[in-house]
Amino acid sequence: MAKVILKFNEAVLEEIPLTKPITTIGRLTQNDITIENMAVSGQHARIIKEGEQYIIEDLNSLNGTFVNEKKVMKCPLNNNDQILIGKHILVFIDEVPQIIEQTIVLDTKKQRELLAKAAAMAKGDSKKVVKEKEAFLTIISGSVRGKKEINLVKKLTVIGKDEEADVKVKGFFLPKTCCFIKKKEDKYIISPSPGKHVTKVNGKTLTKPTELNDGDMIEVGSTKMHFFFKE
Repeated sequence: MAKVILKFNEAVLEEIPLTKPITTIGRLTQNDITIENMAVSGQHARIIKEGEQYIIEDLNSLNGTFVNEKKVMKCPLNNNDQILIGKHILVFIDEVPQIIEQTIVLDTKKQRELLAKAAAMAKGDSKKVVKEKEAFLTIISGSVRGKKEINLVKKLTVIGKDEEADVKVKGFFLPKTCCFIKKKEDKYIISPSPGKHVTKVNGKTLTKPTELNDGDMIEVGSTKMHFFFKE
């Protein structure tokens, strides 16, 4: 099955299978692929499946759509083509699956998990209402431009010196992107920028994606941030 891999500054953010005849891309949340960046138009582009061929089409976006560094309005996609939208890259992957049986087993397993979850919910106490927790960052010390408390409502929160960063830190030797926090259901995963290990969590240097827990302390250069949940 064809898919696209969404990347920002070489960091992989998400893999999206192309299961629909038309897959829309843009800044608005009703798109199939949402890119939360002001350089991206609300309805920026779309990927169309025509037979066995996939085609990228720009929707008269302000900053344009590029395939392999060439600006296009409509262009057929080939395996490993790189689509540039704003500052994000979508890598188009269209490979023939080698083991069909494995896919069937995975689908069946997922179905069993969903059925088991539904059965467990049916047996539970219907009077109990589980409130979704909201996650926040509070700036404890250091130089940060903007708010001192950030609600992590976005799928991806970027921390760094870049003007596009959600949490803009200061520091002469810090890179444009120091780390990013990805929201995945009720979990928050913090990952370092590729090749740049300038972030610490609870005093330990961050070298790989790590799940954040309530009360964790994040350090980026001289800036300290407290991660916590609110109900």
